[in-house]
Amino acid sequence: MYHFIVNPNASSGKGMHVWEKVERILKKEGILHQCHILQNETDTTELVRRLTADRKRIQKPGDLHNSEEVAVTEEEQECHLVVLGGDGTLNAVLNGIEDFEHTVLSCIRTGSGNDFARNMHINKNVEKALSGILHHPKEIVLDYGEIAYYTTDNIGERKRQSKKFIISSGVGYDADICEEVSRSRLKKALNKIHLGKLVYVAIGVKQIFTKKASDATIIFDDGNPENVTNMFFVVGMIHEKEGGGVPFCPHADATDGKLSVCLVRGMPKWKLLLAVMLVYIRKHLLFQEITEYTCESICVKTESPQWVHMDGETPCTITEALLKCKKGLRFQI
Repeated sequence: MYHFIVNPNASSGKGMHVWEKVERILKKEGILHQCHILQNETDTTELVRRLTADRKRIQKPGDLHNSEEVAVTEEEQECHLVVLGGDGTLNAVLNGIEDFEHTVLSCIRTGSGNDFARNMHINKNVEKALSGILHHPKEIVLDYGEIAYYTTDNIGERKRQSKKFIISSGVGYDADICEEVSRSRLKKALNKIHLGKLVYVAIGVKQIFTKKASDATIIFDDGNPENVTNMFFVVGMIHEKEGGGVPFCPHADATDGKLSVCLVRGMPKWKLLLAVMLVYIRKHLLFQEITEYTCESICVKTESPQWVHMDGETPCTITEALLKCKKGLRFQI
């Protein structure tokens, strides 16, 4: 069964137009499907959680007290989720998946950032992308990330939170950009003329001059703590690009079971500005203050609170986070 998860607000309302085109094709070809139009990420995550709960057995309809669980066929176990939305919608879907073994993910480009679709080379043509999913799919088992961090509630008690990410999670500069972009009116205006990713560039330049670096301690895998002076940001990436197509980790491999990490520290602002210009041609690693690492996990502890993001979503500021790479996300293109 194909479950189409549609974000009607994707790319300033273009999500519904894309769905209408997809729906016409599905009806014409007689493809069995269900459509779920969802306005927010919480509802999306909860829906996916219900759809992908233990699919090896289902409850037989009947009296509440006398109902019984019955086994289902292998075909019935499969749940194919097709996302019509951007990176935020994909993140919400990923965080709802309960049974990775029997869940398949696909996507059709409709969002403004589209970093995941860009990294996976999803065809911009809706008809061609849909045809591939329906008639000659290629399945890839991808990595995904998980971050654990702490927040403080109203009475001062620390609580551990965790969340998955499909592209990247970062602490510092790139999270600051995401947080400001989420509040920017400019993004909506640029989306209407298909230039939404320019807002990341504009705010990225601004943040170079307003961002305050923090000293930090970093531990790669189970190694020794490393003291980092004036950490501008650190990001753990599954894929090469984030933030509107920025290749912070040009050697990232989404199938190697590793995080690619970009760490920036101790750079004067003029050099940071030059690095931001060079990152688009993958020359930023020429600076000795910018380092790319490969690891299975990274622990980051900062002396001052820093914004954290997961696929561009910025829930809070933190002073401690643990990022890990996970395996087993079935993806069809």
